[in-house]
Amino acid sequence: MRSAKRTPLKPRIIHGPDIYRGSDGATIDLPYDPKARDRAIAQRERLIAKREAALHLDPAHPKPGSDTVQILLGTPTLGTIDYNFHNAMLGAVAPPNWALVRSAPRGYTTHDGQNLLVDTCLRGTFRALLLVEDDTAPPPNAWIEFDRWLWKMERKLAPPVVSGLYHIKGSAEIRKGKRGGIKLLGPEPLIYRGSGQRAYRDWQPGDVVWCSGIPTGALLIHRSVLEAWANEPDLETYMLQGYPYPLKKIFERPSQVWFDPEGGTHVASGTSDLYWSAKTIERDILTKAGWPKRFAKREFPYIVDTNIRFVHIERGTGRGY
Repeated sequence: MRSAKRTPLKPRIIHGPDIYRGSDGATIDLPYDPKARDRAIAQRERLIAKREAALHLDPAHPKPGSDTVQILLGTPTLGTIDYNFHNAMLGAVAPPNWALVRSAPRGYTTHDGQNLLVDTCLRGTFRALLLVEDDTAPPPNAWIEFDRWLWKMERKLAPPVVSGLYHIKGSAEIRKGKRGGIKLLGPEPLIYRGSGQRAYRDWQPGDVVWCSGIPTGALLIHRSVLEAWANEPDLETYMLQGYPYPLKKIFERPSQVWFDPEGGTHVASGTSDLYWSAKTIERDILTKAGWPKRFAKREFPYIVDTNIRFVHIERGTGRGY
């Protein structure tokens, strides 16, 4: 004999005293029924425990395929910017129907801020990280051009690392005397082919230039590259004050001091951008990220699009290069 189907008791929500505050500080309203109340509390605590456990895992895409926000635009800063940079960021034209999130970690060194942004990107549903430093002012067409590159990246029609163009401050050749018919060199572009080879200048404005060393002041990196970096087993993990999650040291400013057998002291230092460029090639990150050989195995695997011309701003004077 079948038993009569029982109609479940509809929980009654009590606003006021029947509120549960979880271990994460958030509150939920509790049902009136004691059993339903216990289930709600247990379910809430399981959710909190799951979230806390996720903090200690390597960053991973939480919901592949649900990428409504395409790009994380990150700008590490110590807090003071030039008004020319501010105006340029406001004046950059966004593509139609574009999804963008901006983040500006304040008070950290450049490489620490970049690692924080990488972690933020990988914990979200972003498809790419666009790094713009707080003294590189974008042209009005920058976001449109980078969006086109992202479209190509997603279809493996372009490499996963593309930079805009900007120049070293105060690096233009100046000569007071006669030039002797010889053209002066303009500001030095931050485009490099090979270690110790100085800047690569053999290109024309508007060219797409393949290179092995790029800056991080106007840099678009596909998510797959950051995931491959985060999965490297020997990366150091560290904490930053003010940020709750452990960070992988993907970007770092290299510095070494060592002594030779004869008692001499040697010091070496560099910049985080060229160090990252070299280590990405050395570790074969593009292959590990799933990119085809025509990109991953090139001698010069990165692109600088000279059509995306950023202005490198000199702090204090506002002069651009």
